[in-house]
Amino acid sequence: MRKNITEEYLETILYLTKGGRIAKTKDIADSMGIKPPSVSEMLAKLHERGYVEYQPYVGARLTEKGRSEAVQMERKHQLLETFLVDTLGVELNKAHEEACEMEHSISDSTVSKICAFLGHPKFCPDDHSITPGECCDKSEESIPLTELKEGESGTIKIVRVDHQTRDYLISLGFLPDVLLSIKKRLPSNSLLVRIKGSEIAIGGDIAEKIYVKKATA
Repeated sequence: MRKNITEEYLETILYLTKGGRIAKTKDIADSMGIKPPSVSEMLAKLHERGYVEYQPYVGARLTEKGRSEAVQMERKHQLLETFLVDTLGVELNKAHEEACEMEHSISDSTVSKICAFLGHPKFCPDDHSITPGECCDKSEESIPLTELKEGESGTIKIVRVDHQTRDYLISLGFLPDVLLSIKKRLPSNSLLVRIKGSEIAIGGDIAEKIYVKKATA
């Protein structure tokens, strides 16, 4: 699959300009494995499209438009890498390569679901901070499942459990944006939950780690 060349340039410039530096044409060329004349030509096009501020023989910086696009691509990469390493157990180097390919084709909505599935992580496997997205801001509205009363419903937003428990919950249908309701409160803070047409009993220790957005009447 051919990567989106514009996105590659913007990501590269974002990386090279961290710390307030300017992205020099030669540095971009070396980083991307492209000849400098081709980089100069592409930077001129990106400048025309409003993605970068570019001065020939000097270098480029991202505009607000370009930075927004680049940060979103970086976020996609980091979340995909985190999912591959933490959930699937892929080695970091391999996960990095795979994320580089996947980030150019995955939709924003799917990335938001991955972010929620992972519990809105703050750091990726290489300890770099992950820029919060809109889904992270909305997650602040969520409450633990244990706070719902009998008969109340909610939409799952975050599941903060270990890998083994997460796999078990996935098999039962506990995924972000899935609607569930509380059928009955059981002893020891356990809950009888109705989800996807089935009634399932889950312990309070697990239920308190499932965060939902309470449905309005």
